[in-house]
Amino acid sequence: MSLTSEIAEQPKVVRRLLEEGWPDAKALGRALGRIEHVTLVARGSSDNAATYGKYMFESVAAIVTALAAPSLVTRYDAAPAFGRGAVIGISQSGASPDVAAVVREGRRAGAVTIALTNSPRSRLARTAEHVFALRAGRERAVAATKTYTATCVALALLAAATAEARGRSALSLAGLPEAVDEAVAMSSDAARLARRIGRADAIVVLGRGYQFAAALEASLKIKELARVWAEPYSSADFAHGPQTLLRRGTPVLLLSSRGATEAEARALARALARKGARLYAITNDERLAADVADAVLLRAPLSETLTPVSFVIAAQLLAVALARRRGRDPERPAGLSKVTRTC
Repeated sequence: MSLTSEIAEQPKVVRRLLEEGWPDAKALGRALGRIEHVTLVARGSSDNAATYGKYMFESVAAIVTALAAPSLVTRYDAAPAFGRGAVIGISQSGASPDVAAVVREGRRAGAVTIALTNSPRSRLARTAEHVFALRAGRERAVAATKTYTATCVALALLAAATAEARGRSALSLAGLPEAVDEAVAMSSDAARLARRIGRADAIVVLGRGYQFAAALEASLKIKELARVWAEPYSSADFAHGPQTLLRRGTPVLLLSSRGATEAEARALARALARKGARLYAITNDERLAADVADAVLLRAPLSETLTPVSFVIAAQLLAVALARRRGRDPERPAGLSKVTRTC
């Protein structure tokens, strides 16, 4: 099993999780329907998925959601008040001591605790009251791909089930498997984008709203696999100072979908192009694709809330293509191991 085969496996993983995970999500949704706030705790790629989860729980289930600062528990002995809330620990391996420590503290405080993991017998799973298994199968490649996607889908399921338990309109996940099918088939488009980006030593990666998490994960994959300094920003934050660092010829990768931010994304692309940046996109917006130098254009119909799942798969393929163009082996990224146990 290789990185590329695990990327290709994602449609099957998503279908399995949607089919088998809904009953678990419904049961957990009933528990989450009674809480006042959610804390998500994670590291690395899982932390990027947690950012997506924050958007989902707040917009779909209308629950205030925070990303934990694990060192408050493990280093400063200053845990916040988790009571009357839920603490959801996210780790594909379930082996991160600091993630488990926050979940343990949440359980001690009487919070609903959930381990969202691909390893149902892991330390994290044993620490939490409930377990939501990702069902992704063993992931051997160092870079997380299918477990990241499965985590985002699991968070969408939990948010949808929680919304339903709270009497809100449930989120429909219709079209997601087909959109993932399409994204996995975009390797040639991703390779073309990699050729256009060339051997730039830095890339700016932008996304806003639901796409911010995808921008975070895209930049991480580019760093891990291609060893290129890829700097992620919310496109709104980028305008508050960091854009002054933009130099003529700097490649900018914009992740943007049709919906609430589409007009802003088109205007941003034109403005950055006038500053001399080379604009590229992963998008389902044909007008934005026409405004940039090149794009991976995804056409499968999908709710804006779910597009980060398919967009990030295209970004995974781009990271692989960039690595290969630079003579890097994406199967063996230098200096990385599969599990990082941050205390």
